[in-house]
Amino acid sequence: MFEQIEWLEAEGVLTLRLNRPDALNALTRTMRSELLEALNQAHDRPNLRVVVLRGAGRAFCVGQDLREMKSYYDEHGPRLGQLVEEEYIPLVLALRALPKPTVAVVEGPAVGGGMALALATDFRVVSARAQLVPAFVNVGLAPDTGTTFFLGRAIGYARALSYCLSGQPIGAEEMVRLGLAETVYESSEALEEGLATLLGRLKVGPTAAYVGIRRLFDETQTLSLAEVLKRERDMQEQLAATKDHQEAVAAFLAKRAPAFRGV
Repeated sequence: MFEQIEWLEAEGVLTLRLNRPDALNALTRTMRSELLEALNQAHDRPNLRVVVLRGAGRAFCVGQDLREMKSYYDEHGPRLGQLVEEEYIPLVLALRALPKPTVAVVEGPAVGGGMALALATDFRVVSARAQLVPAFVNVGLAPDTGTTFFLGRAIGYARALSYCLSGQPIGAEEMVRLGLAETVYESSEALEEGLATLLGRLKVGPTAAYVGIRRLFDETQTLSLAEVLKRERDMQEQLAATKDHQEAVAAFLAKRAPAFRGV
């Protein structure tokens, strides 16, 4: 189906694997197009309850393929904003619009645009080799693709600004300390076990509630208290009509575990 990513689907979980290991999964136009197509397809498949993003080989993703960027500049001039608008922003918007939770598995460096993709997911499962690298400044650029939005909200203004100004990598242990991940897995076996545990919980959970919670956090950070209260009220109204909420109430009254179906 695809040339530079892999679509792996099993038991309600879709894994999208960036598959240019020899190039550390650097993002090409083909890879970006294929990833966007895959995310759009996943959006419309209700049988998929979780989407996982990971990289083949020893890196998650090192961001823009610089060789391809040179060709782009030769053709278009230094109109990098156009490239970001057309090929990067749609990716992060598609990730955040998915009506199911998302997980990034980071087993090596996630650099630049690769870091942005990892930050745009709901969860990050990390190995001891994981790094988030805001390397934009190292090539005379500023962060894009939502990096300042997600990093600033996750770790605070001052820390996020410091990392982005210095280009300093955020290692796995620091990711946990900052709240960007929950645990550092020291072996691939432990990582796969931890990932399986997380996915096992998510794929049988109340999918609509997960998405509603994400939406509230995305939309309410700059609103007044009165506006936030209204948004939360409206979300409760919406979720109260879902079959999963009705099942949860019935299960509570029957003193049994709820059987969520993601609707």
